[in-house]
Amino acid sequence: MRRILLPIIVALHITACGRNTGNADTTFSMDSFERITVPDSAGTKYHNDSIFLGNPHIIRFHPDGYLVLADVPNTDQITVIDLQSDKVQSLVKHGRGPAEIMSVRDLAIRDGDIWVTGIADQKIIRLTRGEGKREFEPASYYRAKDQFLRAVPFTKGRILALASSSSGNRFHILDSEATTRDTVGSFPSTGRIAEVEPNNAIFQSDITVAPNGEHTAAVCQSLEYIDIYDAEMGLTSRLHGPQGVEPAIKAVSTGLGTAFHQDPLWLIFNNPVSDNDRLMIGYIGICVESEEDFARQTNTVLSFGWDGKPLKAYEFESDIVSFDMDWKNNRMYCLANRPEPEILVYDLGDLE
Repeated sequence: MRRILLPIIVALHITACGRNTGNADTTFSMDSFERITVPDSAGTKYHNDSIFLGNPHIIRFHPDGYLVLADVPNTDQITVIDLQSDKVQSLVKHGRGPAEIMSVRDLAIRDGDIWVTGIADQKIIRLTRGEGKREFEPASYYRAKDQFLRAVPFTKGRILALASSSSGNRFHILDSEATTRDTVGSFPSTGRIAEVEPNNAIFQSDITVAPNGEHTAAVCQSLEYIDIYDAEMGLTSRLHGPQGVEPAIKAVSTGLGTAFHQDPLWLIFNNPVSDNDRLMIGYIGICVESEEDFARQTNTVLSFGWDGKPLKAYEFESDIVSFDMDWKNNRMYCLANRPEPEILVYDLGDLE
């Protein structure tokens, strides 16, 4: 299964800004966690003869009893599986139409709705259900006025976006029409990149927002930083670990501005998910030395409290592509990294 989302290491040279109200960096290591082995045999394969998957790269659990997948087939990019009836919906076609998107970048669940975003066309689509219905349909779509690298639903009527690298900002807060209303957040500071201005090309990140909107986390894809913010996007914790990796960032002038190259390139964090009490993050921890290394996926899921305290590390026998939690039942749904895509279900209570 090929890697869909690549760390972006190119951007214009800009000046960073943003609020930093948090504490100094807190370091952690793998020894900070309760470590739990997850053998392949512990997973139960989900079977549904109505599913025809191409190359799924995101899985999300909907608390009303659905699985939602972002896929890369020829037409529909979102697969919704109703776990109550096993019925399958295919939604959001590839294209430039009002309810279409060029390529799915983010997939999130908020207040019962499914949010789909893409950076190629800077589009955000909301899927919802009619009263008393189980089927989803497009309810609204927006095209952001300012470029973004990621976008997820934030609090009611607002969207949180990882700003474009050329903007000089960490995050933008968008209104219900996808217009930027505020800039928030700050960049980590480290000696190895002190000679260049930080931006989101260097700190390319994935984002998760707690369901109650009280906490947000941004996890860097190729650097060992996890930032935790409060409801007003004030920094409360900046975590650094687990290996102490500190690659150099080199700035190279180009005809379009300044390009940034990480030497060596690491694959670190991805796929953060959260509830109101804790945060889970996919961890790869691979220095890229070959094409095979670049194809590696998540091998460990790290669990933290929103106070930044390390809790548990679930160490998988085989890589997984994406995961999400049924928090109520302590159950993890995973896309397995196999020649043919599989959905595996792990009861974490049995492993712990």
